[in-house]
Amino acid sequence: MRENRTQPARWLHYSILILATAFLYVDLFVLPATPTAGTDLDEAFYLHNATRMLDGQMIYRDFFQFTPPGTELVYFSLFKLFGVRAWIPNAAQLLLGVGITWLTTFISRKILNGLLAYLPSFLFLVLAFHPAMDGSHHWFSMLLATAAIALIIQKQSLTRLAGAGALCAMASFFTQTRGVGVALAIALFLWWKHRKKPNGDHALLKSECLLATVFAVVTLALNLYFAWQAGLKYYLWCVVTFAVKYYPAESQLNSFQISMLHPPWINHWRFVPEPGWVIIHAAVPFIYLLFFVHCWRQSSKTPEEPWDQLMLVSLAGSFLFLGVAPVPIAYRWCIVSLPGLIVLVWYLRSAGRLMTYCRWGLWLGTAIAMISIAWTQQSRWRASFETPTGPAAFYESADYQRYAWVASHTHPSDSFFDCSGKSYFWLGLRSPAKVSFLSGTDYLRPEQVQDLVENLERYRTQIVLWCPDLDTSTRPDDRLDPLRTLLRSNYHDAAVPENPRQVLVRNSSP
Repeated sequence: MRENRTQPARWLHYSILILATAFLYVDLFVLPATPTAGTDLDEAFYLHNATRMLDGQMIYRDFFQFTPPGTELVYFSLFKLFGVRAWIPNAAQLLLGVGITWLTTFISRKILNGLLAYLPSFLFLVLAFHPAMDGSHHWFSMLLATAAIALIIQKQSLTRLAGAGALCAMASFFTQTRGVGVALAIALFLWWKHRKKPNGDHALLKSECLLATVFAVVTLALNLYFAWQAGLKYYLWCVVTFAVKYYPAESQLNSFQISMLHPPWINHWRFVPEPGWVIIHAAVPFIYLLFFVHCWRQSSKTPEEPWDQLMLVSLAGSFLFLGVAPVPIAYRWCIVSLPGLIVLVWYLRSAGRLMTYCRWGLWLGTAIAMISIAWTQQSRWRASFETPTGPAAFYESADYQRYAWVASHTHPSDSFFDCSGKSYFWLGLRSPAKVSFLSGTDYLRPEQVQDLVENLERYRTQIVLWCPDLDTSTRPDDRLDPLRTLLRSNYHDAAVPENPRQVLVRNSSP
């Protein structure tokens, strides 16, 4: 039994995009227009780096970063256009969410029929984008990777393949592995599609060479200027050597151990898994294995199914998963779950009472979740104040107390150090360190610690926001002892109330 092949009217397509925009707006802004401050998001590093570039500093040469400079360039351009404003990161996240939602719907309509084609988009918003909402490099690269899939989902002409290669290269300009993974998936898909065509070797070779050449040329063009400014050797050390050798040193954050530190249990439900966690982990990666077996057995029996489109989506999802498999934190699983959600909904399209209940259950659960998220975001406790970058709402009392205190004791562009690296953008302050944050592991190099110690003295930095868990050395590769010695001798605790972090003030300060 097959569903009607007709698609809903185009007005419904746009209505759903408007609904997605409204949902993301109330999730990111306190009505009518106050942006929420993401005080614990990785986007803070990229926002601060962009302000540094706005001040004339060069990424890699004047401050450290291990990802390609795409995210910093986006925020740098927005700051050039609109100024350094608090609403910019929230607006960027809204546009990212709407853009990926539109691409998801575009891809789903090539595979699914009727209203079911819109279910992956809503699952993406609730299960993937909302829990991992962060304007860092991950979602920018995912937007471009999804665009590459959408470009060739129906046709694989040479022009479209060249465009897909360029989009994959641009995705790697944000996240090293993401564009490479999707490019490899496309190359494998082309081989899979051409394998049964007689005399198709020449066409396959031409397509593969075009994809690889465009990817290489665009990658070189995007990175050449920054490699020249920083020096090729140091640039490669930052984006390749550090990422491979030192990035995993943060064992609780950047290695496989993280999967054991965030169990998917809700305590008051007595070890019942969260429904969203179950769906995401069912969609990634197990749904791909199930599909490959199903395709091998059924593709010749049911040629009317969109096997080509499903194979492209599944291969892309598999390679995206391999890119985050070494660090299987739920946040990263959410980011790469989109292809799996599409394939999962395709499985639910079948006739039968159980599948019907599953489809309606997902629709109802998604609707309830969207309403609940919107209500919670607008009704929960918050406090706002006028930061140097504009009004911002804080959901945590400790964050509000700390930011308000620092803002009242500093002026924009003052030298200020935050061990977490996440307050510079909101407070309009400048860091004396080349690194974004501190770590008591080999992640932080000895020369970076020495540079920070020297700059704290050179700029007479008056206030330091310190993380108490760094007070003592807990690992043999800890490099922070020179910094601890300086802080103990030259700074004292300001005793800011309701503050889990210490605000340290230089002893000579009033």
